[in-house]
Amino acid sequence: MSATYIHTKRKAGYSQLVLRFLALLYVAGLAATLAYLWFYTQDRYISTAEFKISQQNSSSGMEAGLMQLALPGLTDSGSQDSKITIGYINSADLLIDLEKEFNLVEHYSSPARDFIFRLDKDAKLEDRLKYYRNRITAHFDQESALTVISVDSFSPELSRQLAARLLEKSEVFVNVINQNIANQQLDFVSNKVERTAKHVEEINEELLTLQNQHNFISPEEVIASNMKAVEEMRMELFRAEAELSTLLRDSPNSPRIETLRSRIRSLNELMEMESAKLTGPEKDRLSQLLMKFKQLQLRLDVAIRLRTGAELMLEKNRVEAVARSRFFSVIQLPYLPESVGFPRRYYATTAILGVGFLLYLILRALLRSVFERSN
Repeated sequence: MSATYIHTKRKAGYSQLVLRFLALLYVAGLAATLAYLWFYTQDRYISTAEFKISQQNSSSGMEAGLMQLALPGLTDSGSQDSKITIGYINSADLLIDLEKEFNLVEHYSSPARDFIFRLDKDAKLEDRLKYYRNRITAHFDQESALTVISVDSFSPELSRQLAARLLEKSEVFVNVINQNIANQQLDFVSNKVERTAKHVEEINEELLTLQNQHNFISPEEVIASNMKAVEEMRMELFRAEAELSTLLRDSPNSPRIETLRSRIRSLNELMEMESAKLTGPEKDRLSQLLMKFKQLQLRLDVAIRLRTGAELMLEKNRVEAVARSRFFSVIQLPYLPESVGFPRRYYATTAILGVGFLLYLILRALLRSVFERSN
């Protein structure tokens, strides 16, 4: 036999030994995986809850479908509200609160043998949050429009408690959103109502002060009364002057002449005084008071209209705030799981053996092809 043949034989034998060793390692790896799956993996229990976020329905048509029949007056508010609630469920603040309330670090790090799926006791916050988000999940089902909460833990009771707590906190979160939206919508209009009402009160106080200072209810009535008095005095003056003229012509020595003249002077003085009250640049003249009074009345009328409009807007916004309110409806309460959710040992075993056997066939075919070419 030639040296080349002997060298080739030795090389082939060495390759076969290496392949047999790798095959043993492969079989040992499969066996170790199955052994860990059956004897070391900790049983995990899953509890779920379902809820729906709806809005007040202002229409009465048939488009609401089954939801309208099940919950009259409510309609689906879409996936946006559910996505916001899911974001809250996955938030670090909520998960940290749950961690403190239920001592999740101790629970999830308790399985001594399951070193793959347990939580490290000394894990940093970021690692713990990542771990919790793999165990506590929420997703929106497009077909049913339901939000599903799923909790995976090593204890069936803890899974149920966590799911119930998440459901409770989600409902509180939706209610807080409702309150915040309503407050944001109503605060501005409420402040406007308060400002307009205060403005009406201020103008009313100005009117009352003006009336008290000058002792009248309405300057128009005072002016009308004064003008009537002036007209009466003017008529009386005309009569007195006519009588005086008659006496001067017929009885120039009559003693009534001086009396009439005195009466005429008094009437003229009274007419000048009353006329002076009616007009003039001074601020206490009735004409000036009437102008100020009418300006205040006009301002009061505008202020009352603004207050009425603000009150109507406030009432409208209240109705709209109620119409846009979200309603949290629990469809399924969390339940106490009785069967193991993970690991699915029979399914996982079948999958591992099937994939392992398939890889074995592929590798064997590749190796046979390589050896045939080398020979």
